[in-house]
Amino acid sequence: MKKLIHTQKNLDWITYPNIVATYISDELPKDYKPTAVYGFVFKNGKLLMTDLKEGERPTRRLDIPGGHLDQGESPEQSCIREIQEETGVLVSIVRPIAYCELTLTIPKPENYRYPYPTSYMFFYLCEILSEETFEGNESTHGRVWLAPEDFDKSEWCKENKLLIEEVMKAI
Repeated sequence: MKKLIHTQKNLDWITYPNIVATYISDELPKDYKPTAVYGFVFKNGKLLMTDLKEGERPTRRLDIPGGHLDQGESPEQSCIREIQEETGVLVSIVRPIAYCELTLTIPKPENYRYPYPTSYMFFYLCEILSEETFEGNESTHGRVWLAPEDFDKSEWCKENKLLIEEVMKAI
């Protein structure tokens, strides 16, 4: 299954001009290593979010857990590590659930550190193995289990409403 959810142009959180296509899919693009990975983790109908501190994305605050891959990590290993670091929740990967394809429509910028012209962000559906006590760290205040009726409290959820709806339909 692969379904285009939406296409956006000139998003300001990556170099632009750009085109970002978001797909719901149980298969990820072959032969491409993502620049970042994220995990959808649900408990009792609520979505796991990380409560970010001021810093890299101060306006985001409640964000989906995930981030960039460390050297030598597989996307799955990175997703598991990022979720645990940002929320104190240990997960296992159930399956791929979505991806974003980010394409720059300009010549490669000097010092551009991502694959050019197209890079990817992968999203995985995860299940909880354990939930540790977690008071936060240098980048997060802790975790939040956000109910669907509270998704409007998260900029990430508002920006990715269609993606969340499609993920919830797919599970």
